[in-house]
Amino acid sequence: MAGGGDHAVRVSVGRVEDLPTDRCVGAGDGSVVVVRHGDSVVAFRNRCLHEDSSLVGGRVREGRLACPQHFWLYELPEGRHTGGHGTLTGVEVEIDDLGEVAVEVPDPAPATSIREWLLAHARPWERRR
Repeated sequence: MAGGGDHAVRVSVGRVEDLPTDRCVGAGDGSVVVVRHGDSVVAFRNRCLHEDSSLVGGRVREGRLACPQHFWLYELPEGRHTGGHGTLTGVEVEIDDLGEVAVEVPDPAPATSIREWLLAHARPWERRR
């Protein structure tokens, strides 16, 4: 699987021709987004690099995926941010001989307490002072 050594579950997302070409869709539990790009399919973890928002429903035009929240643009098929802010984490895609698409949905990250979340976000702020 691209992007990590996590455990994963293979999930069917339908046939290539049934996937939309103008937007990305969620797969499995929503932790993955799937994008039809020409005759191929690419998938990424469902997290925009800007503010960690969901990419489900993001529009695809001229080979670019736009985040539906703040319109950050990613070049397809790599998922590279057009402004140089990194690359989306790829997820393995398999297309069988009949055109059925399956993606590897990673296990969810362990739950974080609100205290841990606040501390993680406070530390970078303290360093800037």
